[in-house]
Amino acid sequence: MLEYTGGSPASPQAPLSSLFQTAAILRIGTGLLLMTRYGIDAVQNAYHFFFQEKPWAWVPAFHEAGMPYAHLLAPIVAVVIVVVALSWIIGFLTRLFALAFLPVVITTLVVLQNAGSPRVEAAWLYLIITVTLLLFGSGTVSVDQLFRLGQGGPKKRR
Repeated sequence: MLEYTGGSPASPQAPLSSLFQTAAILRIGTGLLLMTRYGIDAVQNAYHFFFQEKPWAWVPAFHEAGMPYAHLLAPIVAVVIVVVALSWIIGFLTRLFALAFLPVVITTLVVLQNAGSPRVEAAWLYLIITVTLLLFGSGTVSVDQLFRLGQGGPKKRR
């Protein structure tokens, strides 16, 4: 069975050219978008909700969707979004955090679909990207790859 095609597998790969051969652009772009569109605002609102007792739109929305303990679940989801976005941006344990984000995005998709929200398309895209990152991982330009560099294979005896 053919395992490798292309140049010599022993030749060193350039990280910059590897960026375009992996899911790294998808991972970084999605992480930045998730952080800037939802994460930062959600964590700030969760902070104000908990420590300054200001109302937050997510809590009644979670309660109306029938989720238990909406006042605790909403801040947990906000923290999960920020942690997932940060891990995707730097490429640290991408598959694990994609797995952790999967229930959030599926629940969001179900709730938005039932509400007839125009954000259903964005939820579908996040679901597709999450499954893609779950399957393919962080790629060669990531913190995960830095940990693999020092491992090397078994040394050959002369």
